[in-house]
Amino acid sequence: MPSIDLIGMGDSLTWGYPFGPEVSWLELAARETGLKVLNQGISGETTGEMLARFDRDVVRLEPRTVTIMGGTNDAWAGYTVAEVGGNIRTMVAKALQAGIEPVVCLPPPLCLTGSDIPASFLKKMAGLLAAYRAACQDLARDRRLKLLDFYTPLLDPATGWGRKEYFADDAHPSVEGYRTMAAVAVPLFRKLCSGTS
Repeated sequence: MPSIDLIGMGDSLTWGYPFGPEVSWLELAARETGLKVLNQGISGETTGEMLARFDRDVVRLEPRTVTIMGGTNDAWAGYTVAEVGGNIRTMVAKALQAGIEPVVCLPPPLCLTGSDIPASFLKKMAGLLAAYRAACQDLARDRRLKLLDFYTPLLDPATGWGRKEYFADDAHPSVEGYRTMAAVAVPLFRKLCSGTS
């Protein structure tokens, strides 16, 4: 197997739902930079499920770098900040122990698209996601890790929700949304290509 520069560990937001991995931010950024990436996003997964397969799907493959993004499905299920933060911290620790550089990613905002999901439920989810993001920012600061912010570029500051043109539904980016996420990742990918990460 050729060496892997970067593995994307995550859920549907890494996999590229609803379009597929070829439209994911990971693949778009890889195409632009020539980085060898492996998409290990699985739709519907929580951070606990990612942690359960981290050794098999990341550590065993010995990439140089791993991006870790989760939390949207945890928020749907109502997991606490301590649970989600603990799962991400453990994945970071496993990566560091294996000599793999972990990059923590902040998941995108949710979007009020007028779907049949009650706005009150989405507001509860958004509150949990905000707390998860804060925990990720604290972790990145404390461990001096690189951070990819996929939240701010997709946010409409006027409403506090995702910009509708960037979303295919309440949680998943549109093609334009994935392109915007890729633009966030490209500078980091370029540094990895040049060996200056």
